[in-house]
Amino acid sequence: MSMNITHFMWGYQPHFRVRQQLAAERVFRMLDPAFDPEVFLVGILADPTKETFPACVEPENDFWISSEDFNGVPGIAEELHSTYPERQIMQSHPLAQKWQDEGLCKRSLQDAILRVIHDHPAKPPGLSFWASFPMRIDNYWVSLVLGLQNSVIASHYTLKKGSVAMHEYRNVTVPTSLTKAAVLAFLRETADALQKPNPGCGDNIVNAEELLRAAADSLMTGVVWRIDRNRIEGMHALFRDCNTISSLHYEKAAGKGTIILARRDHPAVSLNAVFAAPTRLGNYRTARKLLELASGDLALACDSEEIHGLATVQGYDGNDEDLFCVRVLEHHHWELAHEGNPIMRVKYGQPYLPKRSFDEKKLRADLPRIFKGLTAEKVDELTALVKEAEHETHGTMLLISESAEAEAKRLGTQATPLVPCNVTPHLLRHLTPIDGAILIAPDGFCHAIGTILDGMATDQGDPGRGARFNSAVRYVATAKTPSLAVVISEDGGVDFVPNLRPAIERARIDQSLAELRAIRDGSRVNKRRFGALMQWADKHRFYLRAEDCQELNELITEIDSKIDAQAPSSIKIVRRAYVPDPEMDESVYYLQQ
Repeated sequence: MSMNITHFMWGYQPHFRVRQQLAAERVFRMLDPAFDPEVFLVGILADPTKETFPACVEPENDFWISSEDFNGVPGIAEELHSTYPERQIMQSHPLAQKWQDEGLCKRSLQDAILRVIHDHPAKPPGLSFWASFPMRIDNYWVSLVLGLQNSVIASHYTLKKGSVAMHEYRNVTVPTSLTKAAVLAFLRETADALQKPNPGCGDNIVNAEELLRAAADSLMTGVVWRIDRNRIEGMHALFRDCNTISSLHYEKAAGKGTIILARRDHPAVSLNAVFAAPTRLGNYRTARKLLELASGDLALACDSEEIHGLATVQGYDGNDEDLFCVRVLEHHHWELAHEGNPIMRVKYGQPYLPKRSFDEKKLRADLPRIFKGLTAEKVDELTALVKEAEHETHGTMLLISESAEAEAKRLGTQATPLVPCNVTPHLLRHLTPIDGAILIAPDGFCHAIGTILDGMATDQGDPGRGARFNSAVRYVATAKTPSLAVVISEDGGVDFVPNLRPAIERARIDQSLAELRAIRDGSRVNKRRFGALMQWADKHRFYLRAEDCQELNELITEIDSKIDAQAPSSIKIVRRAYVPDPEMDESVYYLQQ
């Protein structure tokens, strides 16, 4: 395969970038499917006397930031280097001093790269960027840059403080969330991969599950730094200890209970009973036995290494971020929380993010798309009902249907019909504890409670989900009038059936087709631009009309033939044909002008 790289760092730089892009997608979409990571490489010339480019960016073409934008990084790095307080630290051993000096130089390059990105006028809105520690590859210091969506990060609970003071000249970086811990773990893995011969050549597959476990371990280490920086054993063992304790049974029963993590003299920890001889958290069987005492109002008090009593939390100032709770939820399932807010959950040793609260903005946009003519006042009322239902600890379902009155009569033998009443959040609180769906019309009037839904089986169900979710899918799929099922799970997650895709502008499809026609008719194919357009088309298959699909398939065939003539030895990409989606409804999915 022939591929010319103008801004050349090493031969496998595009392969490495693509591989890390795919790895980032696997890792961060395991945390939240809404993540759409952006990955690119920046290289800074290590020896300015070399007659080559002072900076390189991969990808080098058709990207929002160019190689030339980073030409000033060495000057910025020198300026930043002079501000680091760690420069005041003198190491007693020459080798340690050498490592410190080299580390600060690399850090200054890392920070300078991020400053250029932050100040760039074309920086994509709504993205935060991080850079890996630069590693030397031939003539360049190479750093990988990772971008993630702020909106997705903000939808999960995040601590505020990102560092803890070790002493007056040095701070320790601590993750503020599982996502931030995963970012740091991913960048560490990338830096390690860049040190191997010919990065991008051969197998270097990132194990997403393993990386997330390392991230969770790092997050728990950060918790120990926050509560008591002198607990060295806790820093190395807390994640493992919590996993092991949650996995043990006591008298054949799974564990449930809370462990308070705080320093011994924390003013917000009120000790009700003090153990004369503290139990080490690593003494797993004894620690699991003591957890039986912590299933009510009292919790085990622990400094990350030893359990020293039974306690409650009173008067804690959450801004301090130095007191946390580990809640064992069920067998081998626990969560880390701060001020009652779950930060991370771990099930059978695998960490994940607690389901975020529903997207209120999306719900408000979707309601008028499903129920035509719905007023803003009714949107407010229905949204308030969903917010109230979300608090039902045992889960529930709201079914909003234009045929609510008729359905209450049809399903009367498997429901408790009501004389229609305008349901308020306060009333709804008393209707949700029993099984079955709450049947509501779009005007906010409730027609039945405890409704057992029917419906034909479809291929849209999920065997990994419970009966409540799948009954909602069956019902909505066969409903003859517009309906929306709101399914609240016991774990606090909220699902909407149907979960409408975003509406898009029809002009965006027309523009993409016009660009593809221009590529077909041009003298030479810009393969990177063609690839970007095809990537966009793949993500938006659902929105295409039948005539769009037909033209797109023809354009692809013609452009691929042109590429073959242009570069006969190039890799050929086999693409899935475009076909119209039967669920595509232009009145719902095209933005109305």
